[in-house]
Amino acid sequence: MVLIPLSAIRNSQSKGFTLLEVLLAMAILSVIMTVIYASFSTAGKNVEQAEAIRDETDLARTLIARLSADIANAYPTVSANYPAVPTIFYGKKEEAGDRIGAGDEKIRRDSISLTTLTNWRKPDSKETELWEVGYFFKEKPDGQGYVLFRREKRELSKDVPALEGGVEYEITDRVESLQYTYSNNGSTWTDTGWDSRSSAFGNKLPKAVEITLILDTGRMYSARVDVGNSK
Repeated sequence: MVLIPLSAIRNSQSKGFTLLEVLLAMAILSVIMTVIYASFSTAGKNVEQAEAIRDETDLARTLIARLSADIANAYPTVSANYPAVPTIFYGKKEEAGDRIGAGDEKIRRDSISLTTLTNWRKPDSKETELWEVGYFFKEKPDGQGYVLFRREKRELSKDVPALEGGVEYEITDRVESLQYTYSNNGSTWTDTGWDSRSSAFGNKLPKAVEITLILDTGRMYSARVDVGNSK
């Protein structure tokens, strides 16, 4: 009769893993988790980047759409209602002290003010569709950048000169540059500004305006607007 040691019986029936197997399994799991984490991290960054681009594009489109609507509906008649009210189309070239890159070209932060038929009248109010709006920049209190503002003057009167009065509010601080280029015939253009009160501009509106917008990311957006009431 042959006696079998108890330890041999236990070893033959054991279903556990050796230390080497455990370490190997942990190493494989670690590699898999690293790959999964990297995939999710990359996907998350791509989503964030896509959302940032979408938000930026929405901002640019909204700004250009609002500017385009105001410019396209500019109204020049000095006696648009009774009593007569002053109307204006005044674009001013504004160059900031800082420059673009290493070149000599200065950053443009132009301003524009105009009377336009885009006022959404309040119910039961005496307002008309005609109002005066303006877009201009102000430097931040800390000197770190500029903010784009909009001015609205709903009630026009001979007692309040053009370019004065109204309510102004902040739009965004993400606009790095805003430039307007004007055309009196649709073929020749100038970027030095426009003043409908001046005989140098024929005391009239421009035929078209080109808007060039650069956001703080460096992306550029542009649009051409034909002025509907130009003569």
